Amino acid sequence: MNIKGLWLVPVILLLGLGCGGEGGSATVSIENGFGTMPPWTICHANYLDVEFGKIAIGATSAPQGVQPGLDYVLMVAAWGDPDCKQENCLPIATKTEEEVVDGQTRTITIAMANHQGPCPPEGVPPIPQAQYERIMQLYPDYNFKPYADRTQNTHCTVP
Repeated sequence: MNIKGLWLVPVILLLGLGCGGEGGSATVSIENGFGTMPPWTICHANYLDVEFGKIAIGATSAPQGVQPGLDYVLMVAAWGDPDCKQENCLPIATKTEEEVVDGQTRTITIAMANHQGPCPPEGVPPIPQAQYERIMQLYPDYNFKPYADRTQNTHCTVP
């Protein structure tokens, strides 16, 4: 390359950095927007492979750095149990994938309208198998039933 072409080097480097390369980060918090109905305590929440921990009803997690991307919020939640006893827990996830982009700060609110679980009320679609199985892999200590038997999980069978 001759001296006249050297001006292109910084331009090419800058373009390469801004074109979706590895790295980047976003800051995410998860808000438990459930109230008295449904009374879900979020015992574990995972988004883009980052653990957010327990989130009480009406509370918001500490902000966490994540790689920008698109994913479901995968959770274990306890119905009417702020202590998250295993027998009151079920796997739940957001209905749609949530997205964050490089440099974004975002709070994802989990509420009645945007979650799904293994034994939803009549007329609500159940959690898809892929999300259910990812939750089982993330939190094996809960011993959730296989997907085909998901409605037989302990809390699903409680009247």
